[in-house]
Amino acid sequence: MAEQKNPDSTLFRIAGVGAALAFGAMVASLFALRSTSAGLAFEVNVLAVVAFLASAAVAWFYWRLVARMAENKSPEQWKKKFVSFSVALLAVGVIAFAYPLRFIPPDKRADVFIGLALAIGVLTGVGFVMWQVIKFLNADQKRAEDEEGK
Repeated sequence: MAEQKNPDSTLFRIAGVGAALAFGAMVASLFALRSTSAGLAFEVNVLAVVAFLASAAVAWFYWRLVARMAENKSPEQWKKKFVSFSVALLAVGVIAFAYPLRFIPPDKRADVFIGLALAIGVLTGVGFVMWQVIKFLNADQKRAEDEEGK
């Protein structure tokens, strides 16, 4: 009879592959982005391919860390690596977002930054509301569990 795989293991593999492909594509696209007289162009080059492979490997390793931590096989050393990788991935994400902004013509930068500020404000508001709803639901669940226990 075939051995049953842990469903969490399968989920982490899928997440790892997806994150590796997405992160690799994002970083590679930054290395392939070029400014031309006609606008922006993508030129796939050796550096973009190397960037894809390296960043995909980093993302894959990150999800391996997550899987190990989920299996409770995570000594403090793994937790520190996880935090370090998380901060690094966040920094790369911010840089990947900000890098193409340099291609915006100077006369349109003010409009773009106003739009970005509005988007950040809206997302912050939505995040705050979601946080409040989660706090309310957790408190309500705890209150219901306490009433059941009496």
